[in-house]
Amino acid sequence: MRSFMRRGSALVTALITLFLLFSLGSSMLSLGVTALRRSHFDHLRTRALGLAQAGAETAIHFLRTTAPDGSTDGSWRTDAPYQGTVSGSGSFSVTARDGTGANAGKIILTSTGTAAESGRSISRTLRVVIKLDRENVNVWNNVVFGGVGQSGRAIAGNVVFRGNVHLLGDGEPFTDLDGDTRWDSGEPFTDQNGNGVYDLGEPYTDTDADGHYDSREPYDDVNGNGTRDPALTVTDLASEITGTASTGNNYEGMSAEVRDLVPPLPLVPYNDETVQSLSAKLRVKHGRVNVSGTATVGFPDLPGGSPLVKETMDGVWVTDGWGGNQGANNVYSDNGTRQKYNLGDAVRFPALTDPVERDGIAYASHMDYYEAQALVINSSLALKVGVAYGPVSDGRGNSLYVDATGAISIQGMVLVHGDINLNRGTQGNQQRFYYSGRGSLISTGYVSVHTDLVPVDSFPREHALGLIARRQMNIATGGGDSQLTLLGAFYAQEKVTSAKQNTIAGTFVSSYFEVANVPHMYQVPDLVRYPPPGLPGDWDIWITAIRIDSWREV
Repeated sequence: MRSFMRRGSALVTALITLFLLFSLGSSMLSLGVTALRRSHFDHLRTRALGLAQAGAETAIHFLRTTAPDGSTDGSWRTDAPYQGTVSGSGSFSVTARDGTGANAGKIILTSTGTAAESGRSISRTLRVVIKLDRENVNVWNNVVFGGVGQSGRAIAGNVVFRGNVHLLGDGEPFTDLDGDTRWDSGEPFTDQNGNGVYDLGEPYTDTDADGHYDSREPYDDVNGNGTRDPALTVTDLASEITGTASTGNNYEGMSAEVRDLVPPLPLVPYNDETVQSLSAKLRVKHGRVNVSGTATVGFPDLPGGSPLVKETMDGVWVTDGWGGNQGANNVYSDNGTRQKYNLGDAVRFPALTDPVERDGIAYASHMDYYEAQALVINSSLALKVGVAYGPVSDGRGNSLYVDATGAISIQGMVLVHGDINLNRGTQGNQQRFYYSGRGSLISTGYVSVHTDLVPVDSFPREHALGLIARRQMNIATGGGDSQLTLLGAFYAQEKVTSAKQNTIAGTFVSSYFEVANVPHMYQVPDLVRYPPPGLPGDWDIWITAIRIDSWREV
């Protein structure tokens, strides 16, 4: 009897053990199946998110380049979603629509990615808010454009700027004879045979330790100071802003007289307001920007006011950073203060000594172009308010006439072999030239302005004057000169000097600027669309920049 019960208990024990093993196996199998299902689900979710991201990136690509509707200016918007597929992964659909309310002036992208496999599909959606800025970075789309600089600076002195400021500090171009990417000034040597040049075998000092003699390499002395200027460095000053100087984004401070002569500022949405704005940006490729005292780049945003204006800068890009006793603390910009220069080598200083192509014809330099196409005056030109000059003209539509009241009538290009002086008259009412037409006065030497220079009415849509100096431009630098009012496009290859608290509307382009008494300079955005003829560098350079303000799943 006892033996039978022992045999029965062993069977029960075996059955229990088998049941436990079966239960454990079933649990493990169920867990494995669940894990496989969860892994598959997570894989599909990951793929779906990647597809949604691909859709958003595709839309951004269309806005930067050529969109499905053929547009290339960032104007692409969708009524129905744009559909796309990614081979082996799934599909996406994306819409691009204008933002409203707090997102007015921005673009809302809604992208849904769908991943499917084995009869199961998963969709995920992203909402991306972007700000698209399509900009013409033509050198004349600034209040001031600075080239190579001089003596470690681009601007010496303080200025009130209103509009885009673009400073390169690139240094002067040279011919790299030995291909070492460095300019060689010529190593000292012992001229044993007295012929004035280095001959192989003569002793020399290998100053750069490259194992061979380096002769002096030719360079283009763009700023005319007699030495080769390298690119500005982090220890050089592109600009120093102190005292009452500032860079701003609106026309506050502009006189009513000048405001009546220029187009009203564009209206843009900003922080739930519609404000006047120059869309001003500061770009500095080489060199530090010092900000000290109460000087500012941009101003804090202040809602309200009459008129409503945009106080902050649209953006600042300064590669070598900020200095001065305030530095970035006094910089107010929509993109912060840490962005590096963002245009690479897309923009160069347009030297008059550079080759140029106009109307399909190649010229060895801008000066050669003027010689071929402008009305040429073979002596210096001194115009004085109250003294008539001309008329002079040629068969190509170029002409110049100044009457005894100080009214200048100009069309086309007028090249002066020598200097150009614009002088005030001797009577109290002879302090101003009024110009009409669309033309440029070009000097092979210096341009000096000692009197007001304003259009008879609308600048620059109806009337626009360019002053172009192969060498330098001096504004209000003469004895007895007072502060001047000028409207126009002003170019000097080497240097611009402004000696008074002048009020200037338009654009200055030069290698180097030297200013005193804090002149006020205002950009007129329409000048880039309605320029006087023959401005160096007046060709368009379009870029599309996209700022991502939000990227989240919904």
